[in-house]
Amino acid sequence: MKPRILILALAFITTAQAADKLAAISEAWQKSITAESSGDYPGALESVLAFKSAGGETYLAAVRAGWLSYLNKDYDKAAQFYTTAAKQGPRALTPHLGLVSVYQAQSKTDDILRAARAGLNIDQFNRPLLLIAGEILYNQKDYRKAEVFFERAHKLQPEDPIAMSWFGWAHISQGQAKLAAPTFEKLMQINPEGYFVRDGYAITHPGPPPAPPGRR
Repeated sequence: MKPRILILALAFITTAQAADKLAAISEAWQKSITAESSGDYPGALESVLAFKSAGGETYLAAVRAGWLSYLNKDYDKAAQFYTTAAKQGPRALTPHLGLVSVYQAQSKTDDILRAARAGLNIDQFNRPLLLIAGEILYNQKDYRKAEVFFERAHKLQPEDPIAMSWFGWAHISQGQAKLAAPTFEKLMQINPEGYFVRDGYAITHPGPPPAPPGRR
């Protein structure tokens, strides 16, 4: 066989092998998706690990394995997979969001806060993480630090009553009722029946409550 023909033959074989490998990897991933959709989370996890063994991208395998373990309520394993994914994708936010969900399911407050802060180091404007971190700090009576997170979340979405209320209560809890007053005035306009809205207004506006519409 002439050298040129031999080279072409070898190239053809290599290409065919690469195509077969990609097909096997893709098939394993699709099997995982199908199994998940039918609620077979252990089977889905087995397929995604087969995806990795076949040469699939390691970050994708780890983050999906974390998700599937979470769905299967195997939280320790989910945390391990998400931690691995975080190391493999240092700028990826998903592993930290996954860890927050895992630790919330286990009521591990310190771990939730740690995972939320790690995610905020990547995306300082992630509103769900800001609210989660702020709420934990508030419940720990670290009101000043909680205020920082709530203020950022509030500025990202000023019309949202949840962040607005937390921001106001962070001020109240620091003895800063006057600073909280404008916040609760806005809340009384858009969400008067919200959680502790009237309580916050009563604290920041001593005296009789405002008359209902039409009775002024």
